[in-house]
Amino acid sequence: MPDLMYQASAPVFTHQLKNLSSILKLAAKDAKARGIAPEVILNARLAPDMLPLLRQVQIATDHAKGCCARLAGLESPVFADDEASFAELESRIKKTLAFIRGIKSAHYEGSESREITLKLPFGVLTFSGQDYLNGWVLPNFYFHYTTAYAILRNNGFAVGKREFLGSVPGMGVNAAAAKALGLKAPAKSKAPAKKKAPAQKKASRKAKAS
Repeated sequence: MPDLMYQASAPVFTHQLKNLSSILKLAAKDAKARGIAPEVILNARLAPDMLPLLRQVQIATDHAKGCCARLAGLESPVFADDEASFAELESRIKKTLAFIRGIKSAHYEGSESREITLKLPFGVLTFSGQDYLNGWVLPNFYFHYTTAYAILRNNGFAVGKREFLGSVPGMGVNAAAAKALGLKAPAKSKAPAKKKAPAQKKASRKAKAS
């Protein structure tokens, strides 16, 4: 189970935060090309009563680092939440990834049954580690990651499901699938040399001897 808890958390957050980083870089480049001030996009909302792009990214990273810390029985790093540019969001994502990668899988041992307590502005929540990961963190993380993506898509940025999913770990693709998904084409494997039949070997030896 400890390995399952690790595999269901740290690698998932790592992969998706790397995808989010790539999406934000594309958006920053596109905004510059279109003459859109970065702060306009960073403060854009999907709906009037939803948080802006900046906060969506901040909260997504908070869920990722907070989850891994709590499951491993460690203190989560606290960020100032004062990012105001694409570059600063990129720095936040990098710091989050560095923290997650620094936790060894062995730290997750027993985390499925560890009691997790969250003290939130509206009250206190308690879970087992497994319920916390599956029922609280993963849905919340994907909510904010997806909303960040949707804000950019809603503002006309050229990002799609391909960028959202990225290169899925462990997924094999043939050349056609790689092209469709915008991934690196798989390397062509060399065909093994055909073994000569005994009769062919004899004929070959005779030809060399003559």
